[in-house]
Amino acid sequence: MSETLTHKDLARLCGVSETTIKSYRRKFPTFIPIHTEGKPIRFKKEMGDVCLKIRECFEQGMSINETYKVLKGQFKEYRRKDAPKAPVMTGAEPPAAGVSKEYLEKFFETAGQMMHGMAQLATAQARADKRLEKVEKAIEALITAEDRSDEVYSALLAHLKGSPAEQAMPGASEEKVINVRGREGTKKYKLKKERAPESQPAPADVQAPEPSEPAREPEPATDERSESEEAPHPSETFMGTPIVIRSDEGEFLGVPGRVPLSGFIDAVVEQGKETGASLSSWERRDRSWIFVMRNASGQTHELFFGGTKTPRGNLVVLFWRLDIDGKETSHDFLQEFFKGAKDRIVG
Repeated sequence: MSETLTHKDLARLCGVSETTIKSYRRKFPTFIPIHTEGKPIRFKKEMGDVCLKIRECFEQGMSINETYKVLKGQFKEYRRKDAPKAPVMTGAEPPAAGVSKEYLEKFFETAGQMMHGMAQLATAQARADKRLEKVEKAIEALITAEDRSDEVYSALLAHLKGSPAEQAMPGASEEKVINVRGREGTKKYKLKKERAPESQPAPADVQAPEPSEPAREPEPATDERSESEEAPHPSETFMGTPIVIRSDEGEFLGVPGRVPLSGFIDAVVEQGKETGASLSSWERRDRSWIFVMRNASGQTHELFFGGTKTPRGNLVVLFWRLDIDGKETSHDFLQEFFKGAKDRIVG
């Protein structure tokens, strides 16, 4: 058996093409030195093990740098001073005039290592730039969203508060355009506002009293209204805001699909019809809207709602209290009542 191997022999041993073996040499020149020059170039038998190990590393998905470390730990690396001198073969092509063969080998070896290092550096730089770009975009989006949320909420809050001087005929409505300036420029938001009747006090603040506050004594209600007086009713904006309730841990719990107050009231009315409730109306007390239901036996249910803002900055309507015949029920009862209406909505 021959003591040396050609490119073809190494390719046959590793089960790859000669082009692949030459690629191994270009990537790892110090581990596959030439033993004899001429045609064909020959290598020591030990180079077969080196090529097999390179193929194994590449099949496992290792990079050039990782494969280099594996080879360095298992095989001898031939530097220029350690490389065996190749015997002069008959018919070998002489080196170019003025340039020695050793110089050319050293040049290509150094050039290959430099190109490999530059490629790794460029890859690392590209990955770092991409990560930095993602972080910058995320920070910019967060700042933009926070600015827009605060400005829209402030504008909406000011609109919902209204002003007594702006109120006109009962039942009238108007459309108001609010300009909100954000990081991406000025945007216009159209808000539809119902004007309250002159006899109705202007809403004070959309913030509702927390459920933990002491219960307020209900103001005496009266049904003695003139024919021209219109019953109070929350605005379309208030009725279209998602309904929530607080859990025992203080978290906001809503209805799947962000069901608005109007949908919740419809479910409560349908549920009340099954128990004989026949009359319902809205009342305004302090900073809350109260939906009053009366059944045939005269029992009264009063549902207290108030506008508030979640920790994430979303405007919601909080169902914070339930009175039966003027007596406040427990928080557990309030939750069960909310769950019954929620189950009816979800189906």
